[in-house]
Amino acid sequence: MADFRKIDAFFNGEAAFDNKEASKLSRRAQILRWAKLLMPSLAAVLIALLLLFPSLKDNDVVESLDVTLPKKGELEKLHMEQTEFSITDKDNKISTFFADLVDETQAGSKLLKITNPAGVIPTGENKFVNVDSDIGYYNQAAQIIELKQNVVAVYDEGTTAETEYARYDFTSNYGEGNQKVYAYGDWGKLWADGFKYYQEKELIVLTGKSELIHEENTLWADKEVRYYRLENRMEAEKNVKAVNRQNTMYADLMKTYFAANSQNEIERIEAYDNVRVMDGKSTMHADKMIAFMRPGQDNAIERIEAYDNVRVIDEKNTMHADKMIAFMRPGQDNAIERIEAYGNVKVEDKQNEHVNTLYADKMYAFLSSGQEQKLEKIEAFDNVNVITPDGTAKGDYGLYRPDKDEVELNRNVVIVQDGNVIKGDKAITNLTTSVSRVLADKTNKNRVSGVITGATVKGEKDDEK
Repeated sequence: MADFRKIDAFFNGEAAFDNKEASKLSRRAQILRWAKLLMPSLAAVLIALLLLFPSLKDNDVVESLDVTLPKKGELEKLHMEQTEFSITDKDNKISTFFADLVDETQAGSKLLKITNPAGVIPTGENKFVNVDSDIGYYNQAAQIIELKQNVVAVYDEGTTAETEYARYDFTSNYGEGNQKVYAYGDWGKLWADGFKYYQEKELIVLTGKSELIHEENTLWADKEVRYYRLENRMEAEKNVKAVNRQNTMYADLMKTYFAANSQNEIERIEAYDNVRVMDGKSTMHADKMIAFMRPGQDNAIERIEAYDNVRVIDEKNTMHADKMIAFMRPGQDNAIERIEAYGNVKVEDKQNEHVNTLYADKMYAFLSSGQEQKLEKIEAFDNVNVITPDGTAKGDYGLYRPDKDEVELNRNVVIVQDGNVIKGDKAITNLTTSVSRVLADKTNKNRVSGVITGATVKGEKDDEK
């Protein structure tokens, strides 16, 4: 009978069994001794293989190893292939990702490197965006995913965005990127230096210099462009420039409001600070402007309302007012048809040697059609004043005709010139010669009256019509 207390000594080679068959068993004892020594090492190797290669290649050869794969002493390091995983944001919305490889960058770091990630991120009620890239990193502790190289995002309504870097924080539902962005869809195309995304507000911000193209309309901005998806409106800030077929609009801040359930049809555009609109023939300036679009007519402007420090400048005249409304002519040219001006209205004629000025509480300016658009006439209402280098003329109603360079005043007319005061029902002043004619309304049996004190009187006295 063998002494089991000496088994360890036997395996260690310190002693042999004390029986007759010890010599016959010496070779078997050596084999068992080596097996005892090797079994733990073999077990460790098998465990490492299972962890490193859960699914062997078809040819049973691993061609290359990722630098993040476990090294000696790092068997607890995470590694997965052909993996699907989910991330829950702060609102308990679930984003699902697929990846070819998932590797922990350092054992226990919870920072995972993802190869060829592709996922679906909720962006709002029953809305989502599909994202994919070549490389990704997911920080499990901070719940932040970073996508790098050939990042593509496709929104549910069809918009596609491309960039080289994107970062999304699931704890705040906030995303951003600091690389060039290119996006396109039915609404057009855009380029920007970077982006920000706020899921709760469904707000997309294009940062840096941006350019947006929609059919024949183009918008540029130097600081950022913000699109509020819930409100279906867009804001552009700093050195903003918007161009269409007929007009160019500049402003420090511009807001675009789209029609309901449409990113193509614009309802109106609001512009603020240092605003000006140019059509090639005239320029309108103001602190604030609103352009209203003609419904269903390819975003053609129907009218433009301008407020505060408003002025319109063309080759011959400058019109000032507290408020102006420019009505556009229907058709392909979409040029200005008429302008209505209200509050402290003033028209300056600067083509003559001396400045002639027309004042009124309200004025309507009418422009001709065609490519060579010109000012046809201006109607002035209430407290109308005409100031020339030689005198002034006042009335309740005025009519200015640029082709004749004349101003006609009607009702309660008063002319003050060279110290003379003349009153009548009607007066016609030539702005080139400063000669005025005063007329009486014959039907009312009125006559021209006044006080003449000066040495010189211009015009025709006591005219009747």
